[in-house]
Amino acid sequence: MNKKRRLERVVNFVRKKRDKALKNNPELAGFLAYRWQHTLRVTQHGKRLAKEEGADVETVVVACLLHDIAKLSNKANGLDHGRVGAKIARPFLQELGYAKKDVENICFSIARHVDGKAGFEHPLTLEAQVVSDADKIDRFSNYRILQALEKNIGEEYDDFIRSVESQLARLDREVKIAFVQTKSGKKAFNEQIALQRAYLERLIVERKMTILPEL
Repeated sequence: MNKKRRLERVVNFVRKKRDKALKNNPELAGFLAYRWQHTLRVTQHGKRLAKEEGADVETVVVACLLHDIAKLSNKANGLDHGRVGAKIARPFLQELGYAKKDVENICFSIARHVDGKAGFEHPLTLEAQVVSDADKIDRFSNYRILQALEKNIGEEYDDFIRSVESQLARLDREVKIAFVQTKSGKKAFNEQIALQRAYLERLIVERKMTILPEL
């Protein structure tokens, strides 16, 4: 089976898991739609970082496509979702004919992307670092800002700005504990954070400007 066909089957596998979860849990439509969109962006980040870092691109792309398979299958949604996802992915990857070492590397990358703990022994690989970094970059995306603030947009202006200030404080806290591992990942992550911080800070400045001028 060639590379293109393998990737097509991975995409179909993820979509089928998502569609089944949606059929069984229609109330999760918004959550599952976001997870798939997130998966696509993580895969794009991962592909770019893999090329820049010299990691195996196919391994990274496949792991990124599958990194949230537990969430898309509605099987796990906490810190364990990477480890649950690896268990879901392993028999499918074996069925695709990947070499054992590649199956283990992909599963390791999926399993540890959340908190660095795979739940099984495996040497740390560049591919696993790239997948984790790609996920963190999208976790601090502009879209995620919108999600965080959306529920407060209809509130009084000052209440909304307080939610912006809270989001800015949360951003500062999370950046301190984010563990970005590759050089390319750190560069992209820092750019993402700078954009978020500039946007949030500008919202606060604009609130201060929303007054009548003195003549």
